[in-house]
Amino acid sequence: MSVLQTIDLKKYYGTEPNITRALDGVNFSVNDGEFVAVVGTSGSGKSTLLHMMGGLDTPTSGNVIVRDKELSKMNDEQLTIFRRRNIGFIFQNYNLV
Repeated sequence: MSVLQTIDLKKYYGTEPNITRALDGVNFSVNDGEFVAVVGTSGSGKSTLLHMMGGLDTPTSGNVIVRDKELSKMNDEQLTIFRRRNIGFIFQNYNLV
């Protein structure tokens, strides 16, 4: 059973002709009991992907599904409660969420 899934996840910054494609059609799934590492060079989109999967940022398009809940369909209050109960982050730098 998939506990985390991204479907055609895209995150673009800027406007034409200077668009930066941080994520461009990411399809990703994590099953219950799996351990996953997100690795890559600086600027490759790792933090952007984690922010999307954790509900801290919204994608340009595509879906993030965590425990059968589509994050984009939640309002701010629902998303805050969902994050509090289901998602944990350890930031590289101190942050208040």
